Amino acid sequence: MAVTLEQFGLDQLPPEQRLELLELLWDSLGKGTFTPPEWHLRTLEQRRQAAEANPSAGVPWDEFKARWLGGS
Repeated sequence: MAVTLEQFGLDQLPPEQRLELLELLWDSLGKGTFTPPEWHLRTLEQRRQAAEANPSAGVPWDEFKARWLGGS
């Protein structure tokens, strides 16, 4: 059975709270034995290399949050 946002009432949360929940869930993965799929690791490596090759292409996280999430 697939888990849905509606099942837990998460569809009713504002985007800022969903993002906060997402961060909490993501952080919790590091405390277990989770191993990301190989394609995730390849994608992360490609993105890291692209960011290093062109550092001015990105926006710092705090700036992004302030601009797009109201500073949450």
